[in-house]
Amino acid sequence: MSNAAPVSPPRRPQRPASANDSWRANPFHRMRLGEASFERIERYGNDPRVGDRERGREIGRGVWRIAAERLPSEQANPWTATQPSRHFTARLHAFSWLIDLAAVGPSADLRIADLVDMWVEVFGEWDDLAWDPELTAERLFAWLTWGRAAFERGDPAQRDALMRSAARQARLLMLAHSELSERHLGSIKAGAALVLAAAAGFPEAERLIEQGEELLIEACAKQFLPDGGHLSRSPEALAETLYDLVAVHDAYAEPPQPISDAIGKLSNMLRMLRLGDGGVACFHGGSEGSAASIESVLSRAGGEVRSFQFGNHSAFQRLEAGPLRAVFDVGGAPPLAYSERAHASALSFELSSESERLIVNVGAARELEPAGRMAARATNAHSTLVLDDALSATFEESRRKGPARLVGPTLDDVRRSSDENGITVQGRHDGYRERFGLLHRRYLFVDHEGKNLRGIDELIRPTREKRTLSKTPIPYVARFHLHPSVRARIVEHQMALLETPGGQRWRLRTDAPAINIEPSIYWGGAIVPQESLQIVLSGEADPMGHGLAPPNRIRWALART
Repeated sequence: MSNAAPVSPPRRPQRPASANDSWRANPFHRMRLGEASFERIERYGNDPRVGDRERGREIGRGVWRIAAERLPSEQANPWTATQPSRHFTARLHAFSWLIDLAAVGPSADLRIADLVDMWVEVFGEWDDLAWDPELTAERLFAWLTWGRAAFERGDPAQRDALMRSAARQARLLMLAHSELSERHLGSIKAGAALVLAAAAGFPEAERLIEQGEELLIEACAKQFLPDGGHLSRSPEALAETLYDLVAVHDAYAEPPQPISDAIGKLSNMLRMLRLGDGGVACFHGGSEGSAASIESVLSRAGGEVRSFQFGNHSAFQRLEAGPLRAVFDVGGAPPLAYSERAHASALSFELSSESERLIVNVGAARELEPAGRMAARATNAHSTLVLDDALSATFEESRRKGPARLVGPTLDDVRRSSDENGITVQGRHDGYRERFGLLHRRYLFVDHEGKNLRGIDELIRPTREKRTLSKTPIPYVARFHLHPSVRARIVEHQMALLETPGGQRWRLRTDAPAINIEPSIYWGGAIVPQESLQIVLSGEADPMGHGLAPPNRIRWALART
């Protein structure tokens, strides 16, 4: 383990205090957290997530990276280092990285104990940022599932302070019950942490489990669609929710029926959103996730396994044939309250063949810093058509100073058909109508052998559109962001060749006027960021065009050689 010397104390970026912040920070509130402690953890949580052992080894050496940010040098105690951002500091306090350190095995036990003890010594009583209820819920959940070494092998002189701090954190979650109920995924994490704290034998166990159940059952009633999707339309959010619910389910002798029912629905939807490598498609503020974690949670979910190819409520279509898997976004924005991480991604898709991803969206790992997350929400960060580099949706500032919320577009004319040749799905959106007077319609076709994917993109002037916004041709670009492992080159006019590490070769042909290969970036993997490439088809649309022929229609085909 690293013995790097600590440097100057961290700078804490300032933020405007909300009413909740001010109320929580006053001494009276801190007194309400109580003095109760307890002797030992009766039972630890069984989290289905699988940690990243390599990242755990890095943490053991004092190397700290969170998404695209990192500390500049090795740090035995990360909280004493000057940190790159408030976001980085918050993610440190969440202890979501603890799973990776625990994945190293018994050799990491003392490092886990040291890091928890160091945190308790400085922040165990109170800190304005660290004791945010949502961060507190993440931290307590992590301690109760992956922090056993801290409670059993930590410094005996720190044991009382650790147990007292854990009890106070659980009490904070009870006091912040109403605030947490509005935080969506945060309410699920808080409910899970409270149930695990009750199972662990914390003081006031009956109240803990009562309030934890209330948060979870309310979330199961409000946050999920009839097909099992999450209202945020994020596959990664769905996976994270399922992990927490399965961990909670395991803590009960007789789990509440709403939780059991939700697990069954969510697990089937998660299966629908997986690609060939076992991870999920990157839509609406998410990453691939861990294929090992997804396999683990699905093996524990139980219930009836139902296979389906489209989620009418979640608005995703799956095209599957042979080794080919495509997930197609044919939906608009989530409800406003759930759209703070939603993307302007209408009619984008992701594609895998065998166990290799080919075409992706840029993605946005949940721990990515806010500026990166915002950039990833733009339409040009997705494998779809973009008109004049515009957004296919609108971002509106949130009243509570959070991330901007997504509004629109309207999706219609979504159809699915199958014949002796293959499967076709089409959809249409109006995200460009207000500015350019055009609709975008996309068709995707997969043959039954899984060797061909074909697409048509049309830019259509509605017959009832009376306005003439412009007579000047409008530039468009159809982007195909490639997974970082895929190499590409132009091999002849209107044709590119894609090659994968596994030896797959695919040709992309098009009748678009121009085809180019440009740099891209990928924020959807375990390592963030990764350099990648994108294939760009470009041309100019006629603002009066009907979309049935060039220049307002382009065709493209991806065929395995």
